[in-house]
Amino acid sequence: MISFNELKKKEILDISTGTNLGKPTDLIFNRKSGRITKLIASGKKGGFLSCDTVEIQYSDIVKIGDDAILVEFNKHLSDEKKCLPCKDACFDEKEDGFCDD
Repeated sequence: MISFNELKKKEILDISTGTNLGKPTDLIFNRKSGRITKLIASGKKGGFLSCDTVEIQYSDIVKIGDDAILVEFNKHLSDEKKCLPCKDACFDEKEDGFCDD
């Protein structure tokens, strides 16, 4: 097992592009199952990814290593759906944990 304090110190790396996606800042849970559904990370400025917050599906995590979290970020969503400005991220009753407005 790993604590969130340990997790948030690790860099998140996309294995398909080698891009550093930032560090974990939050977790999203499914209220019904109690399982983690998404990892929220501080987005890196510049490059192909220039957003405030990056949303990563839990199923996209390939490995949590000693120094980094490896993800297959570009597996099934467009970049627009993964980048969320901080002011637009909010928690609601929906399974995905984010408002759609």
